Amino acid sequence: MIIKIQCTNVGKKFRWYERNLSIKESFVKLFRKSSERWEWYVLKDINLSINTGERVGIIGRNGSGKTTLLKLFANIYMPNEGIVEVNSKRRLALLELGVGFYPDLTGKENITLNWLFNGLSKSELKEKFDNIVNFAGLEKFINTPLKYYSSGMKARLGFSIAINADPDLLIIDEILAVGDAEFQKKCYEEIEKLSKKGITLIFISHNLNDIRQVCSRGIWLNNGTIAFDGDIDLAIEKYLAEVR
Repeated sequence: MIIKIQCTNVGKKFRWYERNLSIKESFVKLFRKSSERWEWYVLKDINLSINTGERVGIIGRNGSGKTTLLKLFANIYMPNEGIVEVNSKRRLALLELGVGFYPDLTGKENITLNWLFNGLSKSELKEKFDNIVNFAGLEKFINTPLKYYSSGMKARLGFSIAINADPDLLIIDEILAVGDAEFQKKCYEEIEKLSKKGITLIFISHNLNDIRQVCSRGIWLNNGTIAFDGDIDLAIEKYLAEVR
């Protein structure tokens, strides 16, 4: 099997500060050696391999490091420790609703910008544009500024762009949860089609039934470390046992 993602001894940490400072206090602290800040690990000692064509669901409590891990895969974050290697020619990430979109631009303009931002060609966009709009069901609203779109409409647009870009790696973080039942059904049907083509899928959702439906492998993160990595049903069983 060809390895799509390899994490070796990966750690990611962030900083927090004791309290908000006034402008005066902040100015004074510029000249002090000590600083009221601490660092904590969001992810620690992450070692995993994801093969081409796998469908992997990442589960865990809020704050367990799931989204941070996806942002490492998407090259949005860089690790503080270890190495993250991603072998992907066309990687698409749907991480936060509206990211990569501009509210004052129309749906059509946002499609163009998002497409080009991901390094895709204008000729491909011309070929796929109608499919993007039709799948998202936004024919009547494509020339409307995005700031008037509902959350569901934005999610539909983002997902439609991603699947029509023919990615070899698709990373999804909870974004499908804002869509209605009909659109979610369309999304899962499309994910199934892409999986048969060999796409690698990394998926986060707090809806464990969705995770079980889409994924065959589960990674349970607990306090920033991998508590379990294996069969999706067993991963969910162990996670729920811990939650209870």
